[in-house]
Amino acid sequence: MKGKRAISKYERNILIAICALIGVLVLSLILRTNTAVCEFICRYFVNAYQAISGRVFAITPFNVFELLSALAVLAVIVCIVLSIVLFCKKKKAQSRGVMLTLVLVALCVVNIYVFSAGYAYNRKTAPVEAYEEEIDSDFALQTYIALVDEFNDVYDRLEKYDDGSIICPYSDKELKEKIRLAVDSVLTDRYYYSYTPKAKAVTCSEIMAQFQIAGITFLPTAEPGYNKDMPIVERCSTMAHEFAHSKGVMREDEANVVGTYALLNSGDDFLKYCAYVDVIGDFSHFVSDEDWQEVTENHPINDGYMAEWRKFSTYWRDKNLLGNAGKFFNDLYLKLNGQEDGTDSYDESPSFEFVESGEVDEEGNEIFIEIVSEYTKMDRMVFGYYKSHLQRGN
Repeated sequence: MKGKRAISKYERNILIAICALIGVLVLSLILRTNTAVCEFICRYFVNAYQAISGRVFAITPFNVFELLSALAVLAVIVCIVLSIVLFCKKKKAQSRGVMLTLVLVALCVVNIYVFSAGYAYNRKTAPVEAYEEEIDSDFALQTYIALVDEFNDVYDRLEKYDDGSIICPYSDKELKEKIRLAVDSVLTDRYYYSYTPKAKAVTCSEIMAQFQIAGITFLPTAEPGYNKDMPIVERCSTMAHEFAHSKGVMREDEANVVGTYALLNSGDDFLKYCAYVDVIGDFSHFVSDEDWQEVTENHPINDGYMAEWRKFSTYWRDKNLLGNAGKFFNDLYLKLNGQEDGTDSYDESPSFEFVESGEVDEEGNEIFIEIVSEYTKMDRMVFGYYKSHLQRGN
C-alpha cells in the first residue's frame, strides 16, 4: 500500500516558486551593493518600467497604493484566519497551502519593490546645478541677502490672508499639474526617469498624519502620494519631494534638494515661495554672528515666513497618536535600504569648526569664531542658484 504523500503537488510547486523568488531577492540585494550596477539597472530597466507603470496607474483617479494597502491587510487577516480554521478541521495540507500562497505573494511584492525602488538607493548623486568652488564668507553673506530679498519680492507679488500667509492662486488639481510640469521641465538630465507621473492625494490622510507622515511614493505603481490635509505651502514642498522620488531620487536628503531645485527653477512665484519657506530658515548659517544684526535689520524676512510655520505647527501639534510607530518603521525601512542615519537622513547638516579671530577678550583670552567647514548639498545647490540666477538679476 502506498504511503501518504508528505506534501501535495500544489505545495511542492509553491515551495519551488518561493525558493526561486528568494534566490532572485538575494541576487538583487547583492547586485544593489554596486553603484555602477544600480545606475545601469535604474537608467535602462527601472526607467522603462516606470514609464509603463506610471501611465497605467495614472488612469485611476484614486491612489492605487492606498487600495492595495487595504487589500493587503485584509488578505493577511483572511489567510491567517482561514489557515487556522483549516488546521482545526484537520485539513493541514490546505492550511499549509494557504500560508505558503501568502508567503509567495509577499515575496512577489518585495521583489517588485526592490527592483523599482531598492536599486535607486545606491545610485550616484542626483545631478543639480550646484556651486562646487571654494566658498568665502563674503560670497555666503551675499547669497543669504539675495535669497531673502528675492523671497520678499516673491511674497510681495502674491495675495495674502490677514495673518500674512499666502493665498494659493491654484486649485489642488492645478497645483499638482504646475509642480508636475516644473519637475518635468527642470529635471531633464538622463539620470532622471523619463516619465513624470501624476501626484495623487491619499484619501486617508488623517491616518497618515497620525503616523507623522507627510507623503509617500510607491514606486511599483509610480504614484507620488501626499497628505491632502496639510497646509498648502507644506503640501507643495511635499509633492515636490515625492516627485523627486518618482524620478529616481530615493535618498531623502537628495529628494529634498531635487524637489526644492525644481520649485526654485519653475518660474512660478507661488512654487518658489513654497521652496523658500521650506528652506530659507536653514541658511542663517551663511551669516556670521558679527554680521547677523546688521543683515536682519536691513534685510528682514517677510511676515509670511512665520505665518506659514505657525500653520505647520498648528496642524502637526496633535498628530502624534501613532507618531512613534511611524518613525520606527520609517527609520527601519531607510536603514534596510542603506541610509545609516535612518529618519535623520531627511536633513543633511553642515559641519562647523572654530578658528582664531586674531582678537582677545578683556581677560586676554583668544577669541574663536565658528565657521562652516563643509556645506551641505542643499547649500551648494542654493549657492549655484544664486550664482546662475540671482547674481545675474534673473
